[in-house]
Amino acid sequence: MNYKHLLQPLRVGRHIIKNRLVYPNASPHFLQGPEDFPADSYRAFQGNLARNGAGIVTVAEWNNPDQRKGPPDMDMTHMQSFDLTNPAVHNYLSQMAEEVHFYGSKLLISLTFGLPKGYSLNGGFSMFPPGAGHTVPAPVEMIRESVAQSVKTARFYKNLGFDGLSCRCDMSMTPAENPRQDEYGGSLENRTRYLRECLTAIKKELGDSFIIEGVIAWEQPDGYGFTQRVNGGYFEKDAVEFIRLTEGVIDILQIRENNGCTSHPTGYTYRPGEHPALDFAARMKKAGVKMLLEPIGGFQDPEEMERALVEGKCDMFGVARGFLADYEYGEKLYAGRGEDIVPCLKCNKCHGVILPENDPWVSVCSVNPVMGKVERIGRMTANRDTTPRRVAVIGGGPAGIRAALYAARLGHEVTLYEKTDTLGGQLFHSEYFSFKWPVWEYRNWLVSQLDKSGVNVRMNTAPTPEQIEAEGYYAVIAALGATARIPDGIEGLREENGALRAGVMTCLDAIPREKELGKRVVIVGGSEVAMETAMFLCENGHEVTVLTRQKELGHNASKLHYITMAWVKHNPDGTAEESPAWERYSNLRGIVNATTTRIGDGTVQYRDENGQEHSIEADSVLLSGGMTPLTEEAMAFAGRSPKFFAVGDCNFAGNLQVCNEQAYATAMNI
Repeated sequence: MNYKHLLQPLRVGRHIIKNRLVYPNASPHFLQGPEDFPADSYRAFQGNLARNGAGIVTVAEWNNPDQRKGPPDMDMTHMQSFDLTNPAVHNYLSQMAEEVHFYGSKLLISLTFGLPKGYSLNGGFSMFPPGAGHTVPAPVEMIRESVAQSVKTARFYKNLGFDGLSCRCDMSMTPAENPRQDEYGGSLENRTRYLRECLTAIKKELGDSFIIEGVIAWEQPDGYGFTQRVNGGYFEKDAVEFIRLTEGVIDILQIRENNGCTSHPTGYTYRPGEHPALDFAARMKKAGVKMLLEPIGGFQDPEEMERALVEGKCDMFGVARGFLADYEYGEKLYAGRGEDIVPCLKCNKCHGVILPENDPWVSVCSVNPVMGKVERIGRMTANRDTTPRRVAVIGGGPAGIRAALYAARLGHEVTLYEKTDTLGGQLFHSEYFSFKWPVWEYRNWLVSQLDKSGVNVRMNTAPTPEQIEAEGYYAVIAALGATARIPDGIEGLREENGALRAGVMTCLDAIPREKELGKRVVIVGGSEVAMETAMFLCENGHEVTVLTRQKELGHNASKLHYITMAWVKHNPDGTAEESPAWERYSNLRGIVNATTTRIGDGTVQYRDENGQEHSIEADSVLLSGGMTPLTEEAMAFAGRSPKFFAVGDCNFAGNLQVCNEQAYATAMNI
């Protein structure tokens, strides 16, 4: 397809933007170490975004060393912090601008117009600038001095080569906890006065040579920040008023979704084609708004974006995860190969993965194994053998398919063996879930790419080690996967012949057989897989009870912008909080600190944390006890070729990100 409108240049002031794609302020957390300057990894990441097709690249100003003293589960603790008092650091910032400009893109700095430490516009607790903490309201004279300082800051970045700024405006728009009675408090016009004075002064000083992007949610009814209150925010009419007040000052308006869950969209928070921010932009375009409108939130499909531009709904798109998921995103767009773009899973692991008990925060991409490795991958692969080889891949799950695709792309002659009549392994189950559609899209992409790759696919074939050896392959890649683990120590779980008791099956077996289950279902185990299965069953009318020995449900799920942060729940005390997806279901009950002891006819017994025994009525029982890697089966193929590799769950991968990382590394090491 020809993405004529999406790739059409656009004039903003004196600048020509090479296309309609903006990379927003969305740096993965692991790019920067403890350095107080932009490290090679950080600068290379920004340059690669420009090379990869972003017309505008946005980076954040983080220059407060106090942020590194925050708790390990806080965003800012993991982000870069630059010492802007050191002129040598300025050199690297200038080099970063040069690298972005080399690829014809523009560079924006994301700024917050803070006040001196200990002060804020409204007083109370402030997270901006990072590490601000508890503050008191700033006097008017201090506010005016800060306006002048904002101009100096903008000029500083302009002189380093930056082309403009991006500014988050939501915090000043919400009326929640704003005690001021002067011209900086009360009405929306007053609440946004300080922000507008800063932007207006910058526009007056730097003119059309410096782009100003404003960032707002189209509405934010529950407020913004650590204390969220029902009806404590603003609504669409307020956003419209803000646009009216900033016409002629803001050049580009980035429009986000309306809370912390939907603004980081996942399969749990939206469905394909649902974009309230785009709908708002379309209403503003129809109303004659002159500033350029840029919706953001889940956009990656170029055909969807092209249609919106043709229909005049907006002018640009903010795309973050789309660029991260595929480092050839722009190349494929310009070649008209949108169908080849690697689908983003919208898992938000690029934002970060937080696990329990203060475990380290990591930041990865589930589908792009080289994300964030631009400056290292050349060194890591410099000495690889480029001789074309005959390669066998055993297993047609996600790790096996991706290994075959990478190997074929490197020029190897690849044969993939799949023992069933279906490709995709455990991804097959995602078709059944309303909220796992991004995973199903990824599974279909894998299969379509395999069809185009030239890989020889042999379905319904489970070769023996002897057969593989007889074929004379140079490299064998075992991708045999894993099987569901059956827990021990539960009385009545099995029949005398060792088979599972009637009415008992694993979660994975039950998903395609949902209609065979009874009304009341008990799931033994409370992992992320168990909770997804429970929600699936609830959507199909079952009453589900989840029993887990852990102290919380979904204990192995990331605590950041995924299943554990899927909707904003309104509490009786008037507060609002981001809550797990499963709490939406009235027919789902979770019991924690519960040890399942016995399964009987129509009952499940468990022991609580105090040692008391309880019984639950159940028509069906599902087991979620983790997976057992098929390690021994994979090792049977070792020694049958000069090179042997194991990838995916048979090598204890456990998730798609590790599967893809192993697949890529294996192909590079054949």
